[in-house]
Order: sequence, then structure tokens, then C-alpha cells
Amino acid sequence: MGMLDEIADCVISGRLQEVFLADPEYQELSRKQEKASDECYGRVPEEYHEMIEELTDCQNECAGRLIEMAYQQGMIDSANLLRELKILKAD
Repeated sequence: MGMLDEIADCVISGRLQEVFLADPEYQELSRKQEKASDECYGRVPEEYHEMIEELTDCQNECAGRLIEMAYQQGMIDSANLLRELKILKAD
């Protein structure tokens, strides 16, 4: 794992989680998701629950990867901007 990956992992699993948990819009979306999930599981035969769980897991993994890539690109863009402004020296 490269330095950028380690920094992104630290930010995503630490600070970003705190931001999500403190954000009212995120909290509302989370409650909405929980309600939709409960309704879905309540209406679908139990034999399909595992399939729904796998689908949800895949969607969550994709969303997590997207967040990770966005943070990494943001850090790259920030470093490039600092180099252009001559605040950060090039390697």
C-alpha cells in the first residue's frame, strides 16, 4: 500500500466517518435506507434475503471504493495545486 493509500484509508475510516455521523442529511438518508431495507425484507420471501444482502454488500463496496478514489484524487489535485503555487517542492 502506497503512502497515498494509507493517508486516504486513515481519513476515510477516521475523520470522514465522524463527518458522516454528524451530518443531518446523511442521517436522514441512513434512516430512509434502513426503512426501505426493512420493507424490502418484510415483503420478500426469506429465500431471497441472502441474495438481497449480497447485492447490498456489492453496492456498498462500490460506493466505498468511489469515496476512496475521490479522496485520493482530491489529495493528488491538492498536491499539484501546491506545486503550481510553489508552496510544495516537486520531487
